[in-house]
Amino acid sequence: MTLSVGQRETLFAAAYDQQGNLIPSARFSFWSSDTSVARVERDGSVLGLRPGLAKVEARLQGRRASVAVLVSGAATASDNRKPPPAGSVLTINPSALTLLPGERATLTTLLLRDDGSATSAGVATWKSLRAEVAVVDTNGAVIAVSPGKTILQAMTSSGLMATAPVEVAMADIELSETRVVLGPEDADTVHVVVPAQGGRRVSGGIQWSTTDSAVASVGPDGVVVGRAVGHAELVAAGLSRELRAIVVVHRTPQTLVLSPRPTAEAIQVPAGGGRKFSAIAEAADSSPIPEANVRWVVGDTALVAFDPKTGLARAKAPGTTTLTARLRGFEPAVWTIEIIPGVIRLNRERLGLIQGQAVTLEGHLHDDDGKVIGPLSAVEWGSDHPEVATVSASGEVTGLRPGHAVVSAAAPWRQRAALDVFVVADMLVSSDRAGALGVYQLLTTKQDSFLPLLLDGANNVDARFSPDRTRIAFSSDRSGTFDLYVMDADGQKSRRVSLDPGREAEPAWTPDGARIIFTAAPRAGVPQVMSITPDGSDLRTLTTSAGGNHSAAVAPDGGTIAFVSARDGNPDIYEMSLDGSNQRRVTKSRERESHPRFFPNGDLAYVIERGGGSRVVRKSPGAGPAVSMLQTARPIVAMDISRDGTKIVYLMGRLQAAGKQQTRRNLILQTLEPGHDPVEVPLGPTERALSPSF
Repeated sequence: MTLSVGQRETLFAAAYDQQGNLIPSARFSFWSSDTSVARVERDGSVLGLRPGLAKVEARLQGRRASVAVLVSGAATASDNRKPPPAGSVLTINPSALTLLPGERATLTTLLLRDDGSATSAGVATWKSLRAEVAVVDTNGAVIAVSPGKTILQAMTSSGLMATAPVEVAMADIELSETRVVLGPEDADTVHVVVPAQGGRRVSGGIQWSTTDSAVASVGPDGVVVGRAVGHAELVAAGLSRELRAIVVVHRTPQTLVLSPRPTAEAIQVPAGGGRKFSAIAEAADSSPIPEANVRWVVGDTALVAFDPKTGLARAKAPGTTTLTARLRGFEPAVWTIEIIPGVIRLNRERLGLIQGQAVTLEGHLHDDDGKVIGPLSAVEWGSDHPEVATVSASGEVTGLRPGHAVVSAAAPWRQRAALDVFVVADMLVSSDRAGALGVYQLLTTKQDSFLPLLLDGANNVDARFSPDRTRIAFSSDRSGTFDLYVMDADGQKSRRVSLDPGREAEPAWTPDGARIIFTAAPRAGVPQVMSITPDGSDLRTLTTSAGGNHSAAVAPDGGTIAFVSARDGNPDIYEMSLDGSNQRRVTKSRERESHPRFFPNGDLAYVIERGGGSRVVRKSPGAGPAVSMLQTARPIVAMDISRDGTKIVYLMGRLQAAGKQQTRRNLILQTLEPGHDPVEVPLGPTERALSPSF
């Protein structure tokens, strides 16, 4: 390079890989061997300072290339180029191009100063190092000619130079949309894109048109406008190809139906769960317009992912964001979505406790499908009736006195789970001490504690707790005849289960609480054992034999029913499967046998009436003869075994026929462990007591 003093020229440096491909992002550093002779700027421009010889190097990653610079005399008068401002750098925008053959693009130049400001670089001289690949005119307009790579160079009158690499390559193109849906006067922009090049948009060389301009029109930049209801095709021609897309112009929507309806309150969705949203455009006749283009926008896609096809918003991480549905001509519909750690669920919905009993509730966080996703923590427990049941910070519920309370667990994100807690006494019994036969609760530790449970003027008998002690099945004549009813354990919300015109009584629950076994006595006929669900559905007849069948009890394992049958002439104990099959005789004697009841281990207890008195015996399955447990001088007319098998309650004394003096009844509570005497529960002189049960 030869320079005069004060003259400036710019060096061009290029780097190539081992295959000979240009490395467009290479950034060089420049060095002068004698800065008093020639100074080199960081952009490669060399300025002659005084006569002499210097070597200038371009360096990149340990490699270098050099050029000799000879500076002689002063700058000539013909060299009228003005030096650029100190520290200025020429840049080209864009800094690199990838084009298809025949595609057009435009490059511009800017002058960047050290302080970061930019100004126009003025007129630049453009040159392509390989015109057979791409050419550039004096205004920076580039036309791709054929596949290959080249460098475009721009130089200002002040001697600054910048370069931009250009690659021309063959590639498939396609439209950004293959189906454009618009309403009348709606607009949308369609682009020609190159999928193999990161989906970039083609910058020029495309001619746009539609097959029916009365339905839809298109501008030179791909902006499609709906004109009238109908169908047309959008045509993009250029670069030796023709692309087409369907254009549908639908009816004008009159209503946007939203689900769920947006409110000020956030919609809670557990992390990992989902919630469906819909926005349906309807015409004036309320018919849907499925073609209407509702646009959905998620405020924070890191929190929620939304699929417009299914309408499902899938929660990713805890936080709060928005989901917006937009349709031209309508106010945007905005839902606030709060993503919570999970849905609180407790291990039960109802809890029955005996007074003084304590149970710790278990809970977890679940997703929408019910799958456990984490432990239940940082919740606040509470009871709406702490005088009935209290709950500790760890979820331990303690029953204080008979009644009903709602215990809840509340999370910091305002989500709440609750369950009904019923606190009950040890036993149930029917008594007429208040007039008609009502249902009372009794505490075994306080035998004179008759606590009214159901006193409604009707005769209510045969009350029995469900296995979880949250419900009670009983028989009542409130509808004219004795029918089967179920109520909550606090005596509320009673509902009729059976509708037969005869008498339904003696209910017994299956251990899972799913069915009630009871006795149905039609007005004309003999009693039979039946089965029904607590909601009154799926009624099944289990026995049909002559002589009558009644007084059913269900074994702890739920597979066997013991009952009394006189099918062979004398009342004996029989057993059958839960569905009524495999009916078999258990006892065979001349005495009258009644009131079968099961112990927790499956042993069977029942009453044998003999000589004006009774015996209660216990028989093990498949073992020898029954073993006598206790004997009374008067007949036992009702009997039950406690759930833990440690106590027995029975009622002595038969009712006399109408018009005769009533025999006094005795309600006896007996602990079966040795050394315990029977305890009599106080009854009034004329009080009728029926059907005691645990």
